[in-house]
Amino acid sequence: MIAALTGMFSHLGWAIWRCFPAFIRLACYRWLGRYGDTRYGIRVRILPFGLVTKGGWGSPHTEADNIRFVAKHTTIPVPHVLDVIEYPVPKTGMSPPSGMIVMSRLEGESLNKWISDHAVRTPEQQALLEHLDACLAKGDMSDISEVVERLKHMPLPTLNLSDAEPLMQDLREALRQLRSIEPPSQAVAGLFGRPLRCSRGGECLTLGPFKDQREFKDAIFAQANSVLFAHRMPALHRLAEPSRAKTHRICFTHADLAARNILVKDGRLSGILDWEFSGWYPEYWELTTMESQMLNQPLMHQFWDAVQLFGNEPYRDELALEWALWRCTGTTAAMGDRGDDLSCPQTSRP
Repeated sequence: MIAALTGMFSHLGWAIWRCFPAFIRLACYRWLGRYGDTRYGIRVRILPFGLVTKGGWGSPHTEADNIRFVAKHTTIPVPHVLDVIEYPVPKTGMSPPSGMIVMSRLEGESLNKWISDHAVRTPEQQALLEHLDACLAKGDMSDISEVVERLKHMPLPTLNLSDAEPLMQDLREALRQLRSIEPPSQAVAGLFGRPLRCSRGGECLTLGPFKDQREFKDAIFAQANSVLFAHRMPALHRLAEPSRAKTHRICFTHADLAARNILVKDGRLSGILDWEFSGWYPEYWELTTMESQMLNQPLMHQFWDAVQLFGNEPYRDELALEWALWRCTGTTAAMGDRGDDLSCPQTSRP
């Protein structure tokens, strides 16, 4: 009863507060931000009173609506959106709008930290890593190359997953719920038919909306630099044929499910953050965007291989195509003869 009353008054208080002019609310949040924690980057600030603010490019309503949508249709732990303020970029007033989301703070450590804590390393590896951390903290770059080179020639660390099953089950259930939401149409688009935001070729892009998945797949393929990499285009077209021949389910997709956006507390999933890229995508997009953020991270692959979010051998044709496209798109393109090898190491694993 007490908890219910507390929640009601909190909800009422925020409703009254949102009636104040936006410039007053924004000034208060920025003032609180002076005392906040910026450990998560310049866009996110941890404020007093269990609050978090997030700024960014584009309208903040996109991510706020995505969070509310997920909270309504699933039991996935997401922040509670308390306030959203949109404003034009001050310099010209003609740029796309920017803004701020004010949310509740979720407890927990990142999945990155959880995996690091569960890594099994040799004493020599551990000593070298501690030395590397000390060098970075002091800004002493003299030994770093030597330490990194020595680490390269050591066996890869492994993960101790003896207590990981509850967390892995939570992640499977979260993705099952997300992918079970019925799409409103076969369009590939943001929520409410909005354009999609995505990170592609080292840039943040706005794409679509697309009337169907073929239009989306063609647009993604067209991002490859066909002038600079004309000699790679025949191979890209061959790799695209299996994916284009399939009709994939349209699923609501997080589209940025990196370990930094997953929170863990007491061995259980305590939050999933950063929903600005979310929308209705072909079913393989969740996996391929995850893979794009796990390059050269063997421990991360060990963890997700054990979780098996998508089954034993998921979307190999789609991942092979995406890998090749990454190597031909934007600032992430791989140059030279080594870049001409478009084979995906993940699809060639046993």
